[in-house]
Amino acid sequence: MVITRWGRYEWEAFKPMANLSFDTCLSHCRFDALPEGLEYKYRAFLPSGQGELVPRDFLNNLYKRYAVSSHVQQLINEGLEAIEQDSVLHAFTEFLVADISTVRERCDETFYTNLSPACLGKLADRYSFLLLLACLAPSLARLQQRGIPETWYRDIPYQFLKPQLEKLEQAQDFTVSDFPWMMNFYTGSIFLFDRFYCIPHRFGDALTAYRSRESGRVIALRHGGDRFRRDGQLDGVNGIFDTVGAFDAGWEEDEVRVRAHRINPAGCVEAQPTTLDKQLWEKVLGQGDILLALHIPSGPGYTPERVKSSMTMALDFYSAYYPELSIRGFWSESWLYDPRLSLILDEATSNIVQVQRQLYNYPISAGDAMIHLEVFGDRKADPLTFEPKTSLQRAAASYMRDSGSFHTTSMFVLKEEVERIGDMPYLQAEDITRFKEVASLTFREGASR
Repeated sequence: MVITRWGRYEWEAFKPMANLSFDTCLSHCRFDALPEGLEYKYRAFLPSGQGELVPRDFLNNLYKRYAVSSHVQQLINEGLEAIEQDSVLHAFTEFLVADISTVRERCDETFYTNLSPACLGKLADRYSFLLLLACLAPSLARLQQRGIPETWYRDIPYQFLKPQLEKLEQAQDFTVSDFPWMMNFYTGSIFLFDRFYCIPHRFGDALTAYRSRESGRVIALRHGGDRFRRDGQLDGVNGIFDTVGAFDAGWEEDEVRVRAHRINPAGCVEAQPTTLDKQLWEKVLGQGDILLALHIPSGPGYTPERVKSSMTMALDFYSAYYPELSIRGFWSESWLYDPRLSLILDEATSNIVQVQRQLYNYPISAGDAMIHLEVFGDRKADPLTFEPKTSLQRAAASYMRDSGSFHTTSMFVLKEEVERIGDMPYLQAEDITRFKEVASLTFREGASR
């Protein structure tokens, strides 16, 4: 791999392309949607010229492994042959496979979703699945080339292939649900470490974190440009506005100091600005840095101990097999990080609260849709009429009926603090006190929801 002007890494197959222009491909294929920013990468791509988009021996082994019926085999083969017989679509699909298969390890934030080329006619609805299917063989080859033991990825690329094939058997349905999530598995880009999944991620949120050169304490400062309510959440989230005491986040910086609004690691932005002396505080996280995105599977074991175990394993793994990635730590967003859950759960016994307090939590623009889905089972669930069955449902519904609101929240953990998980490496007692004080505000005076 070599450094290039258009991305962090380039494959040997990527060289100037002579015949098919990007516009020619788009005009011919007529995709319903494509991510932005592909053209500059496509210009450097050279198709391999191989006749098969998916090697047939590899495909036949998959058919045997999952006992795929002859009818479903025919449907898949028809779709692949239609792509391969269209020279323009075939060449462009090869490009998409090369990019999608490596987009995560390059920390390229290009957002892919379902694709449907009109040039395929009645077979266009098969394209998204076949595109993912085409990513399997080259992705497995790259994992092998990196020397990653098969035990790390034996089942990962196939995790969603089996249910997809079952859906084809039952309903001849090629639909791919949540394409961006599925591609992590088909491309072998996601790994399970003890309890949690990890994927490389380029950090892009509006904050910069600093570490004290003396004490080691970490402070995150919010970038300027947004307006916040007195409860430290973005003004307008969940339709709630603070018409009395909202404040605008600002950022003042020179060679000596930086002055901005501190993010309380309990998950809110403070109204009073903080000033840091750059000689005493070192920048440790900023936009563009590489973190590992932490994903939380359902099930038991959501504890600080398992978080620490997973993060430790992940850092060792990426250091060994992806040494070109300068991993700064971990990032994630979830309803589970919402600090307001600590107001309705037992702080001493709740695993949700105990995990929150090991993280540097910060507010984002998402509202309560995720907690509606994950706790109530419906993004549109109405807490005023919902009939709760669990203690969490009862507590959340009661809080919302009493003018409370929830917010999907983000977090980060720097690699230096992983070994301190369990001892609240970022949160101090006064942070919790301040959060509880502002979280009690409901903005009934002139606010709207």
